[in-house]
Amino acid sequence: MLFRYLGVIGLVLHMVAPMARAASSVNPVDRHAYAANIGWIDARADGDNGARVGEFICSGFLYAANVGWINLGSGAPVDGVYYRNDSAADFGVNRDPLGHLNGRAWGANIGWVVFTNRTATGASYDPPKLDLFTGRLSGFAYSPNIGWITLSNLFAHVKTDSIVPGADSDGDGIADAWELIYSGSLTTMTATSNADGDAASDREEYLADTDPLTAGDELRITGIDPSSDGTRSTMTWTTRPTRVYRVQQRPDLTPSSAWIDSEVILPDPGATTTRTLDGTPAAWRFFRVEAGRPLNGPALVGPGR
Repeated sequence: MLFRYLGVIGLVLHMVAPMARAASSVNPVDRHAYAANIGWIDARADGDNGARVGEFICSGFLYAANVGWINLGSGAPVDGVYYRNDSAADFGVNRDPLGHLNGRAWGANIGWVVFTNRTATGASYDPPKLDLFTGRLSGFAYSPNIGWITLSNLFAHVKTDSIVPGADSDGDGIADAWELIYSGSLTTMTATSNADGDAASDREEYLADTDPLTAGDELRITGIDPSSDGTRSTMTWTTRPTRVYRVQQRPDLTPSSAWIDSEVILPDPGATTTRTLDGTPAAWRFFRVEAGRPLNGPALVGPGR
């Protein structure tokens, strides 16, 4: 029997309602950092004012019984993207796409807390970082007045349950910070614009973490190799280390047929990911790929192409 396969690509957005401005994203149990000179530091604080780990920046407060509140940033950088950490009006902890944390927090009783991997004298510790797939923070921050703060060790663990989405003031489904990074304004890119003219809109490029200014850099299926009996297919598609994926398949596109989800797939190292998928024998099989942010997960928006 001749088996025919059609790859269909779907771009996705994590369908998570924006968190309340004051709600902490930190796990209620895994919430404590530790500094030898001041003891435990609660990253969730009172729940309403605790730390919020965001798509581009962190905000909210840490709390330590011995030193009080430590401010991670206002949540509103002056340039709309990252804290510049060049003034008392624009400081905070930034987060790059791979989860590295950098910048400065402020405690009225202890001064600056620097999220870096080096002290002023050059001594080095593990840099602070968020594991995108588990939500766990690791590494150290440093305060000249209290020394090193560990975000994760045998006893202290800080974990975020979600990534707070970046602000989207114009409601086009694209974070303001991302628009500013790639176009310098909030009016150039929209939900339907396509700066590089490839098969993915600017909004789809944002959702898949591909480059909206480079044609051909998009989420797409690059290869499908079916087994001779039609029960398995080995598929390859473009991936990013900042995303998780699902592959969906169905035997036809009739209303009675539904998409069947794979489990959530972590990307392979490199530019593509390959998986072998099981299915029931069928003369036709249709596929599409979903991408979503880790922790928040993939959820399809719009029809596949």
